[in-house]
Amino acid sequence: MSTPRRRNRKSRQYKTLSCLIPVATLFFTLFIFSPATGGTSPEKSKVIAPVITAKVSPKARLTIYKTVAMLPALIDGKTIDKSLSRTLYQALLDLKKYHLLPLKSTESWLAEKMPATIPLSLMELSHQAGIDLRASAVITAETQIHYKVGALLTGIQGAPVTTCTLTMWDTRNRKPVWNLSVSRQDNGALTNGPDQTATTLHRAMAILRAEMIKKGDIFSTQLPQPEVLSTQGDIRSVRIVLQPDPPHIFSAYQLLHADSADSSFTPAGPPVANKAPLILVDKGLRDATDYFYTVIGLSSEGFANVPAPPFKITTTGAPEPVNSLHAAGGSLRHIQLFWEPSQDPTVKEYVIFRSHVFDGPFEKIAIVSGRDQQTYVDKGQPSGYSRYGVLQDNSKYFYTIRTRNIVGVESCDAQIVSAMTKGAPQPPTNLQAIDRQPQKIPLAWSAAPDPEVVGYAIYRAPNPEGPFAQIDYVSGRENQQYVDDGSWDHPLKNDTTYWYRLHAVNVVEVQSPDSSTVSATTKAAPQAVTGVQATSDLFRQIKLSWQPNPEPDIKAYEIYRGIIVSNINTKVNSVKPKKTSYTDTSLEDDRTYWYQIRAVDQDGLSGKRSSVTQATTKQPPVRPTGLKAETNDKGIMLSWKMNPEQDINHYEISSGGFLSGLLGRPKEPYYLYQQKEKPGTELRFEVRAVDNDGLESEYSESLLVIVPQ
Repeated sequence: MSTPRRRNRKSRQYKTLSCLIPVATLFFTLFIFSPATGGTSPEKSKVIAPVITAKVSPKARLTIYKTVAMLPALIDGKTIDKSLSRTLYQALLDLKKYHLLPLKSTESWLAEKMPATIPLSLMELSHQAGIDLRASAVITAETQIHYKVGALLTGIQGAPVTTCTLTMWDTRNRKPVWNLSVSRQDNGALTNGPDQTATTLHRAMAILRAEMIKKGDIFSTQLPQPEVLSTQGDIRSVRIVLQPDPPHIFSAYQLLHADSADSSFTPAGPPVANKAPLILVDKGLRDATDYFYTVIGLSSEGFANVPAPPFKITTTGAPEPVNSLHAAGGSLRHIQLFWEPSQDPTVKEYVIFRSHVFDGPFEKIAIVSGRDQQTYVDKGQPSGYSRYGVLQDNSKYFYTIRTRNIVGVESCDAQIVSAMTKGAPQPPTNLQAIDRQPQKIPLAWSAAPDPEVVGYAIYRAPNPEGPFAQIDYVSGRENQQYVDDGSWDHPLKNDTTYWYRLHAVNVVEVQSPDSSTVSATTKAAPQAVTGVQATSDLFRQIKLSWQPNPEPDIKAYEIYRGIIVSNINTKVNSVKPKKTSYTDTSLEDDRTYWYQIRAVDQDGLSGKRSSVTQATTKQPPVRPTGLKAETNDKGIMLSWKMNPEQDINHYEISSGGFLSGLLGRPKEPYYLYQQKEKPGTELRFEVRAVDNDGLESEYSESLLVIVPQ
């Protein structure tokens, strides 16, 4: 990465400016109509708005005016208009184009020149001011009152027209850079007040700004130069990082480039919005070539900063070759290559070549992606086509390598290196298996001394004679333990013997011969729970009990329930091992449930489920029957048959029908309805039984009673 060198050469700066915007000549005239103010009559209230004309020299874009002086505004070249001068000065400041000298400085200078006996024209006055005040350019302003303004005001007789003319003069050649004219018909005044003056002048400055931009005069000394944080020459491209300025200063940035510092600069792509991170990129360049750049910021008003001297960036060429290529032999059917990673940022990969002899021919065998890569294992074929590779055992191979950059350009060959392959590793020793573990068998062995070993293949068989099948792979030569717990779909069985062998595996996945064979037996699961009993006819609950298991490490008993005998899979609860009973609550009335129980030990082994047992919850009282009624002078006597249940708590009498309501809760099977009703009234009655547990029977059949006359 590098930072550009700052150079201050005006000729190069001007050539940079001349390439940005084509030369054109354009007059931009705007008519602004505004209502008249003051005490005019209604028929004379319409007044022609100011006529604003701006003209910018085609050569204005080729010169940067570092310091500009504005002389106070004159009336007919004689009198200073201080109020208009201040308004003009502020409008020029708001233009954000020039670095203006303080107005007091120009007022003091003009006060000394005004009494001069020799009258000076505005051009001569501006030239002298530029020399005395050391200004690159001078802006003059003069207000004149006319009674004839040409075709624009044809038909208006005798109305005074005030014209304010602003001209910016180049101190060196005494020629006008631009001219701005504001004319208004308003009884000898340019405006109708200070506010209207400021408004009119700001409109005039907007028109002048637009004309400047059209003519290519976009460079403002008021705008800072963008700060270049870093530059970088890449392969066929360059990269420039900027420090973003506040958005109110620049809305975008433009990168300009040229083949030399003295050439014309052209845009290197579209403007880039002012958003962090701010990175400018120029692509499609030539390899190993010098290019010159400068950056300009673009404001929202359309102005740009004065370009800084160009800086040089060089693109990269073909990458450097690899240094220190090495080949490590002594490995089975593979050879490991390693090298120092390239420091060239354009390198994206390495191309590896192999031969059976030193003099070649060499064939390309691999492409290693990534500049930071520094190793490659040659198995004789691309990885994935052959598990063990095809390099011959105890054979010598020769190698070289090239770097390749992002556009496919390769370096020259690195130095030629060679290495030898070797044979298979020795089998693991001291293999042991641990007995009576819950659904698992731990294995242990001694680490292989061969540094080429990268892991161990685990084999298992249901019999000592086999067949043995590989069940897993343990990565790492120093690893010496493995726990066989089967797989999620084929776990190890309880109280079952398994046989094991191991193979050492080297870096090219070549396995050693068999190790010795060992065996172990898994732990037995708890026995099935016995003596399970269930109690029926309890209020919304069923009590269970069972015999404790003989195993000393029982952790819990799991209770399972089902509403049909073929599906007892709902786990109700799990109780501690010292507890051999359980009450299942919140059940439905008059419902049969089926249960099974199993024991679980401290290792999580679950025994077989117990035999199925069932029980039924208490049923509600039966529906009362025999409801009848007899009328007498006391009311209506209702009676019914007593329910057969022994724990009936009371009966509930209800008035039947859509608007039913509770009438009473008698303990006995009769009830006197004493409410007086009108003769002929129809009454309906129902009764239900409620036991001591709050279980309610269904209502009896409805009884219709008509109150007698």
